[in-house]
Amino acid sequence: MDNIRITKENMDMLRALNSPASPINVRNATSDFSRFYHIDAPFQLTLEYCSGSELDDYINIVTLAPDRSVLYQESAATKNYAHTRDVLHFHDYFEFVIVLKGKIIQKLEGENVTYAAGDGCLLNRSLCHLEHYHSPAVVLFIGLSPDFLTELFAYAQNSPFQNEKEFSDSDFCRFVNADLKNPGKKAYINFRPTHENEQSAAHLHQLAESMIRTLLYPGFGAAHQIRGLFCSFIENLFSPAQYHHALTELDTDSDFLIFTSISHLFEKSAGRMTRAELEQALSYSSDYLNRIVNKYSGMCLFDYSMTFRLKKAAKYLVESKDSISSIAAKLQFSNRTHFYALFKEKYGVTPKEYRKMHL
Repeated sequence: MDNIRITKENMDMLRALNSPASPINVRNATSDFSRFYHIDAPFQLTLEYCSGSELDDYINIVTLAPDRSVLYQESAATKNYAHTRDVLHFHDYFEFVIVLKGKIIQKLEGENVTYAAGDGCLLNRSLCHLEHYHSPAVVLFIGLSPDFLTELFAYAQNSPFQNEKEFSDSDFCRFVNADLKNPGKKAYINFRPTHENEQSAAHLHQLAESMIRTLLYPGFGAAHQIRGLFCSFIENLFSPAQYHHALTELDTDSDFLIFTSISHLFEKSAGRMTRAELEQALSYSSDYLNRIVNKYSGMCLFDYSMTFRLKKAAKYLVESKDSISSIAAKLQFSNRTHFYALFKEKYGVTPKEYRKMHL
């Protein structure tokens, strides 16, 4: 991969280790609102090389974890707002995102933040985010599980070196411990190289190469070696001489949390929930829920629920051989004519035309 010097020998090893068992599992993968990523390894390293942002560009992706490797390619359009829906994700692990070459935009909740080569961020477990590639770039993602970090902190506290013991009072440890004690609080740390640190990207390149090499060719002491590399990586990013870092904490909007709950209920039921059922599920009056939906979508509850019903209808039209009338009945549209009118209003074509377009 560009500038990471993954050699032919390394690529052969990657293919030999390549397994469908990725250390990252995506829950609710079809959600249009937020997706949850679960890690089932102590840590994982992902390297993404994006060739550009056009429809025919691609992203090469390598994900590494102890004794596991996943190598695949996907269209760059999957991470370009111009070509796909803006679906954020969050996860049950802490994640460093470091730009090694080029530039990316991270959508952090509702804010777009640009990161150039050498820049990066550390995301806590609750922060919804999405990477956007709009030009060639190489990006390093490091996911660290809470258990792995807790073990790392315990090791530092029992160290024979006083400087290592004092690391437990570092900004990094405070950031992680704050999230572990108060899960649900959204926060991230931005990293920008200092003026004197012009070779920041090159140094991070070297650390990334060492991590990759250790994970590909683990010998005696590999577990300690990879821990040492992670520690060097973290220490480098939090060194005042090397990087400026700034913590950002986001307030959680309780109304937005309720709106998210409504959205998930509608998604799960294909929009077929009555006001009474919503009231019972969320313990709020339907009038209050209607005001919240209008605040974030500009629609009333009924119209908002209809968008989910129509989305499900479009899915049935493409993936099933059911008649259009049976699909309309299954999704509780009052009649075929009403279904046709609503579908054409949303998608610009009739259900029959939509099905024909996707054959």
